[in-house]
Amino acid sequence: MEALGGTVLRKARRLVQDEERAKDVAALRAEIDGLKKELTRVRGERKAKLQAKIDKLNTKLQAELGQAKQRAEQIKSETEAEVQALQKKAEKAQGDVKATLDARVKQLRGQYKEAEKNLKHLVAGHMREAAARLEE
Repeated sequence: MEALGGTVLRKARRLVQDEERAKDVAALRAEIDGLKKELTRVRGERKAKLQAKIDKLNTKLQAELGQAKQRAEQIKSETEAEVQALQKKAEKAQGDVKATLDARVKQLRGQYKEAEKNLKHLVAGHMREAAARLEE
């Protein structure tokens, strides 16, 4: 790519997946909000169809949030296992090798914190939305 004059951007696969999930959740929320606004203006059979669509989207949203939570737990366990393995290697290593392993541990923990922050943002947004619905 660089040979063609392009730029190569690298990012951890986990972060890309988390960002995609966040975009999907945001799109679902926006669609639900739009349908709710439309629901206030329609009557009869159309209203029932819209409500059914909203219910379906809410179910899909819940599934996305559930998958996000599962993924967070998976990331946590994978990260901890990898960190422990690297720390064991670092205990036996010396010099540059030890510094490299310690840097990798720090990088993994940073990636985990970023993924955890993204998940918390997703869940917090959903909780705010649920609270707003209760106030209506």
